[in-house]
Amino acid sequence: MQLGNIGWDRLHDATLVAVTTEWASGETRVRVRLSEEAARGAGVHVTGTKLLRCPREQPWGPSVSINEVRLLSLRDGRKRLEIEVQSGDVIEIEGDAVELNVEA
Repeated sequence: MQLGNIGWDRLHDATLVAVTTEWASGETRVRVRLSEEAARGAGVHVTGTKLLRCPREQPWGPSVSINEVRLLSLRDGRKRLEIEVQSGDVIEIEGDAVELNVEA
């Protein structure tokens, strides 16, 4: 059950759980657990995925917490989502649409 949209700033200090892409449909999902509500999850849904970069080099040391999330509009109308993890890695996803929802 989804409870609707939340602000991207709520993802600071959230726990990154999983990043999955369904190749045939081009759908990418990012699952997180919100920091202020440990039992509550949130999900990012990207449709029409054209790019997925998911480094796990951990230049700042191991971490599963999100530092910052940026959503950019590209010239061709696509969206670019950048998820900076507190490990120093930046996950990049480009697609046609990006939606963030809280889950029950």
